[in-house]
Formats: sequence, C-alpha cells, structure tokens
Amino acid sequence: MPLPIIVAGAMAGLNLIGGLNQNDAIDKQATANWNANLMGLNQKRGVDVNNLVNKGREVNESIGIALTNLDNQARKAKASTIVTTTERNIYGATAVKLQGQVDNDAAAMFDNIVQKGEAAMTDVQMGFSNAMYAYNSGVQGASIQRQNMLNQKQGSFELLSGTVSAGISGYAMGKSLEG
Repeated sequence: MPLPIIVAGAMAGLNLIGGLNQNDAIDKQATANWNANLMGLNQKRGVDVNNLVNKGREVNESIGIALTNLDNQARKAKASTIVTTTERNIYGATAVKLQGQVDNDAAAMFDNIVQKGEAAMTDVQMGFSNAMYAYNSGVQGASIQRQNMLNQKQGSFELLSGTVSAGISGYAMGKSLEG
C-alpha cells in the first residue's frame, strides 16, 4: 500500500477518534456538572424546607401557649368577676353585663392571637413558595448550562469534514515524504 494512503488513513482515523473522545469528554463533564448542580440544589431545598417546617412548628407552639395562657387569664377574670359581684352584692343584668364584658375581652384577645398566628403561617407558606421558586430557577439554570456545554460537541458533519480534511492533509504529507 502506498505511503500517502497509509498516512492519510492514519491521520483521518486519529482525527475521528480524537473528535469522538472530545465529544465523549464534553458529554461526561456536562453530566457531572448537571448532577453536582442538582445535588447542591436538592441539599439547599432540603435545608430550606426543614427550616420552614421548624418555623411552622414554632408558630403552632407559640400560638398554643398564647391560647392556653389566654384561657387561664379568662378563667381568672371570670372568677374575679364572680367574686366581685358576690362581694358587692351585684346581681341580675349588671352581673351578666360584667361577665359578658370579660367574655368579650377574652374573645377579642383570642381573635388577635389567631390573626397573628395566621400572619406568621402565611410568612412560612411564602417561604415555601420562595424555596420552590429558587429550586426551579436553579434547575432551569443548570439545564441551560448543561445544554450550552453539550452544544460544544462536534456534530456528525463536523466530525466527517474534519476526518476528510485530516485525510487530505495526510495524503499530501505522505506524497511529500514519498518524494
């Protein structure tokens, strides 16, 4: 077999193998970067969600404590009102009015505590929405980054034209070596 054809074949083959290896390396790196990005996003989302769940528990516990304290205060106020009405010999509509005022005050405080709890839980739920948005945004960014990296791969036509070009150069080199 003539030397120019051997050199052309060797250069074309090496060029094709190099292009395929480069494509494989780009694919592996893009996948590794994608997996690393997703792992980081999943860890951050897990931490964020855990913190928000704990914050929700704290809100529930503080509301429960506040409502229990309010119930105790309402009982004390009722008892105090009963003692006051008995000691002063107040009865009938006036006693009922005093007792009703204690009940109204307790109900207003109850509503106030519940509203504060609802506002705090709305903040927690907004935190969940923000955490999910950040995660989805991160996944989108990782997807774009991966696609940009995969776009650096040589297509079939580029590989073929590079192989033909290397073959022609190899043939010319073989001709010049041959004499």
